[in-house]
Amino acid sequence: MTMRKARLIVMLVGILLPYAARLPHGIGWLAQYTDTGIGAWLFLGAFNAIAWGAIIAVSLLYKRPSSLWAPALLGFGFLAFAHYSLDLAADAQAAVALVFIPIYALVPIAIGAIVGYFMDRAARVPSAA
Repeated sequence: MTMRKARLIVMLVGILLPYAARLPHGIGWLAQYTDTGIGAWLFLGAFNAIAWGAIIAVSLLYKRPSSLWAPALLGFGFLAFAHYSLDLAADAQAAVALVFIPIYALVPIAIGAIVGYFMDRAARVPSAA
């Protein structure tokens, strides 16, 4: 797999993840995200682009696509749990969390980026000088 394909996969997973994370609770929970106007879809997509965009930005430090596993797993794991557990019907201010979830995901993404960087460095073959 090339780095370009890996970045494309990260982008697609990042776009679909908030909706897929809602499915285990049923269609009612998914409808909290999908029964809205185009503005809400763009709002959710724009803020989630913070998280998957950070993973793609981190990939610029790597030579191997396999190094993307660490930031993607940690970042998307946090995002999946946060979107899975957010009940928008519980409180009138619960929708504010949609802004902060991708921002808070930057911490596990940064930790994964560091781990991925060391994985990438360790996988490099030393040149015979």
